[in-house]
Amino acid sequence: MSKNKTDPQSIPEIEFQKVSKRYGDCISNQDISFSVKRGSIHALVGENGAGKSTLMKSLFGLIKPDSGEILVRGRSTRYRSSMDAMKDGIGMVHQHFMLADAESALDNIILGSEPGFRWFRIDRKLARSRLQELSDRNAFGFSKWDSPVRSLSVGEQQKLEILKLLYRNSQCLILDEPTAVLTPQEIDDFFKNLVQLKAQGKTILLISHKLREVMQFADRITVIRRGHCIADREAKDTNESELAELMVGRKIHLDDLGHRKVFANADRPAQVEVRGLTLLGGVEKVSNVSFSVAPGEIVGVAGIHGNGQSELFRYLIAPSVFSGEVRGNYLVDKKIVTRSVPEHLHACGIGVVQEDRQVEGLLMHESLSENLFLGQQKDPRYLKGFLVSRQKLATRMDDLNKRFDIRPHSHAVWASRLSGGNQQKLLLARALDHSPKILLIAQPTRGVDIGAIENIRKRILEERNNGCAILLVSTELDELTSLSDRILVFFNGEISATFQRKEFDEYAIGKAMGGGHA
Repeated sequence: MSKNKTDPQSIPEIEFQKVSKRYGDCISNQDISFSVKRGSIHALVGENGAGKSTLMKSLFGLIKPDSGEILVRGRSTRYRSSMDAMKDGIGMVHQHFMLADAESALDNIILGSEPGFRWFRIDRKLARSRLQELSDRNAFGFSKWDSPVRSLSVGEQQKLEILKLLYRNSQCLILDEPTAVLTPQEIDDFFKNLVQLKAQGKTILLISHKLREVMQFADRITVIRRGHCIADREAKDTNESELAELMVGRKIHLDDLGHRKVFANADRPAQVEVRGLTLLGGVEKVSNVSFSVAPGEIVGVAGIHGNGQSELFRYLIAPSVFSGEVRGNYLVDKKIVTRSVPEHLHACGIGVVQEDRQVEGLLMHESLSENLFLGQQKDPRYLKGFLVSRQKLATRMDDLNKRFDIRPHSHAVWASRLSGGNQQKLLLARALDHSPKILLIAQPTRGVDIGAIENIRKRILEERNNGCAILLVSTELDELTSLSDRILVFFNGEISATFQRKEFDEYAIGKAMGGGHA
């Protein structure tokens, strides 16, 4: 017998052999075959709804494939649950974190794997010691074990999810869009941690839309398109442009968003105004902020998570929900805004894309048609007399499905059945459905594939060219610089710097985001 057949290192950590999964007529995975080398970072890329998450959930025991075989370290497996997968060294961090906000970081990690009892109590001292050693060994720099999860930054929560897997001795880590909600600084730290884990022999399966990150850190890349494995190759043998074309099936040009009308602010009265706004909720979240947005202008808001831009955005879309003290004014068309129900926003011609699509934006266990109808209860397009016309609503949703390429193309499917990127397309479709004169958008392309990013950015620019006033909050600097006419940088709840389009420089903006002088 040859040596390589007995050498454990020659056996793939994971191997997919003709794995298929269907939901009725919808093909999620069709005869997918590829292998993952032990101790490597293997990226899985593809459009939203291509079948990437379905395949990983099949590996993790959350979904049962219809056919095919999955081998783990050379053994054929068919896990009955995620618990079986974790016992076999397979762990998964989902795109939307599975953490209990009110509980401590330590309790979130040890839940279900509590250490031995001392005097009928969980030995938290032992757990804290083990976790600190894990954090130090992997250069995570985490020590807030007693802090409630809701007090942690998104980057710290991400580390917590990975530490949860390491605590359970996972050898293969599945990470679904791990950098979708991280700031540039947090992304740098995150990949340093991944490289450290790889050096220790861990295998990492990385689902991502960010091709620059994939090319920089992945050893091998598999491309999934419409449920089929299109390509599987070493990272050194491909490039971003080729991967984008393989994912979408056509050339992608993110740098070419089409015609951009010249914006001349002098002759245009402000459509949206914020005057000396201060938000106090226990602590000062936003301090004496003033700015305006004119028709046909995109004002971008940049800032590292936790510097007040999220609180500002939530107040603008729902001022009556804010429970703290408010100083200053928020005006639309010179009128002070105090109400915030969706119906009122719609009547004022305001379209909204919320920051957290699942918590704030969508009714996850309602159909796409019901989600489209939110805030539009008095829109005559959907009424027949005084009653809602389900037929009109379904017809309109079918039209938006095709225009925005929301998959699957069904008005009756629940929002929870859509991938994160398709949920984002649904939010944008609803916001643009009534041709708004004002758009308030946060993180418009978070978790969205490269083909959809191109489409979403073009649509935002088209609205701007048609005279819409747009406030755009984003952690993606390239998105802000490609779309905005002006960028406001938030630091410690204040506008620390303002950049006109001719002054855009990612290095200078990034420096201002960190509190330095631009």
